[in-house]
Amino acid sequence: MFNVVIVRYGEIGTKSRQTRRWFENILMNNIREALLSEEIDFKKVEAKHGRILVRTNRAKEATEVLTRVFGIVSLSPAMEVDAELEKINKTALKLFRKKKRELNLEKPKFRVTARRITKEFPLKSPEIQAKVGEYILENEDSEVNLHEYDIEVGVELMEGKAYIFVDKIRGWGGLPIGTQGKVVALLSGGIDSPVAAFLMMKRGVEVIPVHIYMGEKTLEKVRKIWSQLKKYHYGGKAELIVVKPQNREEMLKKIKELGKEKYTCVLCKFMMVKHADRIAKEFGAKGIVMGDSLGQVASQTLENMYIVSQASDLPIYRPLIGLDKEEIVDIAKKIGTFELSTLPEDEIPFIPKHPVIRGSWEEFRKIYRAIFGEDPKKREC
Repeated sequence: MFNVVIVRYGEIGTKSRQTRRWFENILMNNIREALLSEEIDFKKVEAKHGRILVRTNRAKEATEVLTRVFGIVSLSPAMEVDAELEKINKTALKLFRKKKRELNLEKPKFRVTARRITKEFPLKSPEIQAKVGEYILENEDSEVNLHEYDIEVGVELMEGKAYIFVDKIRGWGGLPIGTQGKVVALLSGGIDSPVAAFLMMKRGVEVIPVHIYMGEKTLEKVRKIWSQLKKYHYGGKAELIVVKPQNREEMLKKIKELGKEKYTCVLCKFMMVKHADRIAKEFGAKGIVMGDSLGQVASQTLENMYIVSQASDLPIYRPLIGLDKEEIVDIAKKIGTFELSTLPEDEIPFIPKHPVIRGSWEEFRKIYRAIFGEDPKKREC
């Protein structure tokens, strides 16, 4: 029934004309990539007057996929017809009846919302709304209610065509991936780090996922998490990078001999960022993403995060810093990573019973020099 998907964006529309066109082109490329990856046939993707139109005979399936493309605020599977009142009325009634059956309503309340995006149609928007509403009332047992309605019939007109729809599906918004450069995201397999990566994607960033190897069970879990996150990563090309540290056992032995086991978690995270720093510079990434939430665990106090941040001269992005666990879990459930993050993983035997809460950078430097024989600011992985 539907032959086009109306794609609406938000922030992109606030850009200057030239910049907006650049954003639109990237968004259209990401839309094409999403449809191709899901094997959904389409005829054309084009930008018109602040809208992107996706012409496809599989509009409902396309809409489901495109809700995961960042930069899109809302979508509507629609029927495109010539902008003639009779055709608009008949199409609106047809879609109204379909929606009425779907909702299983005997006498639905409805409203009509019309917008002339270009102004060649002779009737003004309120007049179109009145005419279409009247036609539906004459042909269906229904009631107009502008505020408490069961069905909203939308009509958008531009360039001699009318686009009629009865659904407006929310997207994630944000910016298209590929508009804001690259970052490396550390993925641990827990609940937080996938959400942190997701939120950076939502701001138009291409994510390079890096996992510091802890064992095969955890690695398999992280692969599943990244596979789920890739469903939102249209416009990004990176695959999961796995780093197997060579000196971990020796490092842990030395910190134990020094009697500074309480710094183990901070030291391990410091070394993770060292690895991420190296990879970021290889790929030309502009920062490192971590899933830290302030005060959630011992290594995520301000003092300990300060120490860990010294491992790189690149910016360390922590998009979850002000969120509590419930907020993070809520996002994880919505994006489909929560269940994966709670799968079994390898035990980490070297977590100290009493980790340092407010570590000292000067004390950490002494520990690092004693283990590696050089200043932490200079060491390369």
